[in-house]
Amino acid sequence: MSFLTRILFWRQPRARPFQRDYGWNTCPPSALNKSTAAILQTFAAMPVDRAIGWLQTNQNGLTELEAEIRRIMKGENVISAKQAPSWIHSLMEAILNPFNFLLICLAIFQSAVPDGEWTGAAFLVAMVLISVMIRFWQDYRGRVAVFRLCASVANKVNVRRPISPDTGIGHIIKEVLDNELVPGDIILLPPGSVVPADSLILESSFLRVSQSSWTGENDPAAKAANPDGGEDENLLDLMNLVLAGTSVVSGNGLALVLRTGPDVLIAKMANKVDAMRKKNTFQQGISNMSWVLIFLVFIMVPTVLGISGHTTGDWRHATLFSLSFAIGLVPEMLPAILNGNLARGAYKLSKFKVIAKRLDAVQRLGAMSILCCDKTGTLTKDDITMCEYLDCSGATSPSVLELAILDAQAQGPNGNSIDAAILQRKFRPEEKPTTDEPRETTLTIPFTFERRRSGCVVKRSTGHASLIVKGAFDEVLGICSEARRGSKVVPLDADQKAKLAQKVDELSKDGYRVLLIAEKRVEKFHLDDQLGLVAVESNMTLAGMMTFIDPPKEDAAESIKHLKKCGVEVKVLTGDSMFVALNVCQKLGVLAAKDGAEDQTQVITGAELQRIYEHGEAIHEIVKSCTIFAKMTPDQKAMVISTLRSTGTCVGMLGDGINDCVALREADVGISVDSGASAAKECADVVLTEKGLGAVAAAVTAGRVTYGNTIKYVKMAVSCNIGNVVSILVASAWLPFLPMTSTQILMQDLLWVGSQIGIPWDTVDAEYLQVPRDWNTLDLFRFVLIVGTSTAVVNVSTFILGWFYYGVKTVADIQDVKMFQTHYFIQGLFTQILLIHLIRTAKIPFFQSRAKLPLTLLTISMCAIGFAIPWNHDVQVAMGFARPADTFTAFLCAQLAFYCLELQIVKWVYVRLFKTWL
Repeated sequence: MSFLTRILFWRQPRARPFQRDYGWNTCPPSALNKSTAAILQTFAAMPVDRAIGWLQTNQNGLTELEAEIRRIMKGENVISAKQAPSWIHSLMEAILNPFNFLLICLAIFQSAVPDGEWTGAAFLVAMVLISVMIRFWQDYRGRVAVFRLCASVANKVNVRRPISPDTGIGHIIKEVLDNELVPGDIILLPPGSVVPADSLILESSFLRVSQSSWTGENDPAAKAANPDGGEDENLLDLMNLVLAGTSVVSGNGLALVLRTGPDVLIAKMANKVDAMRKKNTFQQGISNMSWVLIFLVFIMVPTVLGISGHTTGDWRHATLFSLSFAIGLVPEMLPAILNGNLARGAYKLSKFKVIAKRLDAVQRLGAMSILCCDKTGTLTKDDITMCEYLDCSGATSPSVLELAILDAQAQGPNGNSIDAAILQRKFRPEEKPTTDEPRETTLTIPFTFERRRSGCVVKRSTGHASLIVKGAFDEVLGICSEARRGSKVVPLDADQKAKLAQKVDELSKDGYRVLLIAEKRVEKFHLDDQLGLVAVESNMTLAGMMTFIDPPKEDAAESIKHLKKCGVEVKVLTGDSMFVALNVCQKLGVLAAKDGAEDQTQVITGAELQRIYEHGEAIHEIVKSCTIFAKMTPDQKAMVISTLRSTGTCVGMLGDGINDCVALREADVGISVDSGASAAKECADVVLTEKGLGAVAAAVTAGRVTYGNTIKYVKMAVSCNIGNVVSILVASAWLPFLPMTSTQILMQDLLWVGSQIGIPWDTVDAEYLQVPRDWNTLDLFRFVLIVGTSTAVVNVSTFILGWFYYGVKTVADIQDVKMFQTHYFIQGLFTQILLIHLIRTAKIPFFQSRAKLPLTLLTISMCAIGFAIPWNHDVQVAMGFARPADTFTAFLCAQLAFYCLELQIVKWVYVRLFKTWL
């Protein structure tokens, strides 16, 4: 039977028939013709059995065939913001450009005036088509590249599938991609997972969900399987409802998928969420520059029109000239060049196993001057080994290992790397467990980063139950009143606590991570989610401690050296103790050994930082001076990132755990790992396919190359425009004729734009890569005014040659005027193209630094075409050119040589004064 036949004719028997008035692809009657929010509220108010029945599924989940049928009917679980880019959308964006409309209006105006210039109008239309094609090609190719890279970072979800499709009894757990989910799927929500669809909670255990992507609040919300809801209640306040895009912070959940794909609530908000994202300094700088240029256009067009019309008396040509000048004034290829640079940068990053989820993250990597990172897996191998298990006297204690194994087993698949290390540890041959009696886990208390401990309740065959708690030193010690020393249990007084603290400090200074474990016999207890935990977790008996080691990575020290050489300061934000973090950082060179011993201000704990913040002290100075931040909570990590950013510093955050999500969102560029928690990958701007600082160091270099190529274009484009503004103002006030016709201006602009297409393939000087690079508005305006004025000097020299040497002073001799315009066309084109090579390096171009071959070939080709145009008779007539004078070539060479010398002198002085060029 073919697959299509199975879909059309196959019926699958179920253990329980569905009600006829139910339909998985229809809305409940009370929510018909209502919004997505109303539908979700209706499901939230339903009893669980009714909601499951309405979606025609059961607790064991959908069969593979049912899921496939629903997927065909409903489509993939992908919202529009994450769908493959549409070429139509890119084409429409390329067409719907205000400058394209201005060119079309100019073409209509040229053909509509008396004795209309049909050739010029056709040329303008052709220019629009070429501009649209270039921008479309760059934009669409960049979007496709980013989409493919992001698609390689897939989130997976565990779903229930029936063991027997015929009976629907029993289930297995299967891992599927999140885009394969359909309404009716039963999914598991472990810690660190991103909720893949709007879902109804069926079961939960200490489930806490972060809704910061919706509310901006970092405090997680409790979720449970209780029918809830009301028409006027906020969806985020409903305890039994989780929305797509939120993430599980702690605990576990079992949920019923209600709505997927474009039907989820966040799909309706996707565009608004993107619009709410704040612009970084680079994006804001580009936006501000564009508005300045637009303002300049509105000032210059009437100015040039008035002066030129008054001087020449030809208002028709003056109007065309001023409008054409406006087109040449604005860098209309800025979006294409910018996207091309960023797309090229994203491609380079992929070669280093770095995936940019957002194009602008490429540039932010180059601007990053501080990198905050966690310790485990970044500086260390994330290969944790359990070393010792000791009682409170310091003697090896098999009972400590036994308790640890019980808790690690209770945590199950949601356990962390510590639990995995415990389960791998074996008893020594001479050691035996204290008892072989079977124990049943009746309750699991998951680890949270606020409590910094986990626990479980195990029941013995005798009926007695014991509470076991394992966690960080301070957090476990604080709930204990007794300690086991050998076979004795003694009160945990101040003296005992001091001895334990001294022992733990000694172990931590040697690089060991120390956890405590405690137990308590419990008779009757009440735990309703986290209510009752405080009462139960008290007066416990401290059983002992465990030591763990996670060795540093071999290549981490070299990567840190490379980052420091590039001007990137590394700060470590870890949940481990201060001494453990200090030990690792000293070995790797993050912090020199003498610094840790002599200057404790470089190391601070989260509790100390919180006290400083609450007392309103100078937290900025503390955060700036400290290198290691130990025992940090997720909110404290975010506070450090926010404080650093408030000083105008571009901050990156590298993390892969649930506890890093808040900090990743707060950073200028969030960096996660493909093997990390789904929630961390969702919060990140960049994803590493392999965790380590080596890839980050390579990405920083690639980001700076991308920024360098972008700022080259911006500075050369605006500098040329400033030079043209000065030149045209001089020409309009001086010459009784137009220095160039509107068509000639547009042709020159087109050739100049063509020469810049190779910029994304160019390189930058090695010295440029040594310091972070970010947008500097003051430097940009200072640069373009100086370089633009220098460019205008050469342009005006052409006017002087034409007026005094060639004697073109009136409009009487049309052929001489055309020759004058031809000279200015060629000289202006050559000067602007030469400026590409002069600006791209702080060194001497062509000798000390050369452009890459694509850029070199394009600039030579555009110069050759521009020089050849006036010599072709047909083009000469169509464009209003004339044959250049015999002596023009010699003068042109002299002008270009003077321009190179002038710019090199300007460059030398500029670098001496302002310590930068690009």
